[in-house]
Amino acid sequence: METVSRMKKIETETSDRLSSLPDELIVSILSLLPVKEVVRTCLLSKRWRNLWTIVPSLCFDSRDWNGDLEKFADFVGNFLHKRDGDTDTHIFRILCHEMHIYDNLDPVYSAATKWVTYAVEHNPKILELSFSGCCSLHIPDCLFTCKTLENLKLKMRGWDLLKFKSSAVYLPRLTDLNLNRINFYVDNFDEFLSRCPILKDLSMEYCALNMPKFSCHSVKRLQIHYPRTSDETLSISAPCVENLVFNGEMDSRIILKDMPMLTQAIITVHSFVRREEYNCHLLSRLNGINSLDISSFCSKEMLQEEMQKCPVFHSLKFLFLHEFCTFCGFDTWSSFIKHCPNLEELYLVPLEGPCDCKVDEEHRRSHEHQHLEQIERFPCKGLKTVGIVCRHLSYSVQHLVKHIEQEIKGVEIIFLED
Repeated sequence: METVSRMKKIETETSDRLSSLPDELIVSILSLLPVKEVVRTCLLSKRWRNLWTIVPSLCFDSRDWNGDLEKFADFVGNFLHKRDGDTDTHIFRILCHEMHIYDNLDPVYSAATKWVTYAVEHNPKILELSFSGCCSLHIPDCLFTCKTLENLKLKMRGWDLLKFKSSAVYLPRLTDLNLNRINFYVDNFDEFLSRCPILKDLSMEYCALNMPKFSCHSVKRLQIHYPRTSDETLSISAPCVENLVFNGEMDSRIILKDMPMLTQAIITVHSFVRREEYNCHLLSRLNGINSLDISSFCSKEMLQEEMQKCPVFHSLKFLFLHEFCTFCGFDTWSSFIKHCPNLEELYLVPLEGPCDCKVDEEHRRSHEHQHLEQIERFPCKGLKTVGIVCRHLSYSVQHLVKHIEQEIKGVEIIFLED
């Protein structure tokens, strides 16, 4: 009994200390909690009874209801109905997940239009809609004319963003746009982006980009992850982009052009088209960058084709090469490094798994040794640091390190575990 009394006393003292804080600070703390827990705080005392109604940050996650989508939809509707109508909603998130393949999302879709309308009417800065299933949600037109919205994230599989007339879109404060699994089946994406005049960050993940071209004139950071394209070539123009991330299949259907401001790029390629079909020449469009990170399970083939039109990267200071075979890819990546005369930092991640080149270890060592002996001068005399990222030091890596040390006096060679 004494222990129970002590615990109750501690809980009371803790509650009293929290209650002594100003409302603004308590509300900020409540904004960090799941909405379900926020509502429960009304039971603490009279002081807390209505504080949940003025919390400006709302995140509704169906997983908090163990996949019961009807209860989830009822809760969200009741919450918004009872919430203080004069309080702005700075952050508004709806995260709806299918827990089972047979889950019915219709109760959520039928109500979500009203939820989004409510959010827009309360001046949101950040708005996120995420639905794991095939989405049939009707988004109200007012979302795309919201004057306070700064960050918009839409994850809705199979939903066509451009059902709306682009001429009706105007998002004057939008700086961040993240689109996930959205379909583009018309070619007026240009106009849509032009009506986001200060957009800085554009991210597209698993989107169907079925259009011939688009331009993003104000965007400074562009991310494209696993795009799905039609049989036609997609041309992307981004004259103000400074940072580029591409992750997916690099083939002849995607052409990046007009990127004079680009300084940093991260390129991850997972497949390769037949050599006679390759006309992208991605690296030739990155000649002004100072930092390049390449990761590819087919880097040898990609770089071989790129070498035909590859410029000299005079500004490149930092280079990170992933997943290359020290045997079959040695000629290619060493030739590429010769195009980087002012390189200062080089990081190499040798391919440790199986490679297409099937040769015995003795042949491999002989071949690599022959290649290293043929290199008369290592081109990057300003190289300061070479990082080797691997689990163990193979013969080829040790030989490479020895060669670099002989060619460039004073270079620092560091070993990093994968």
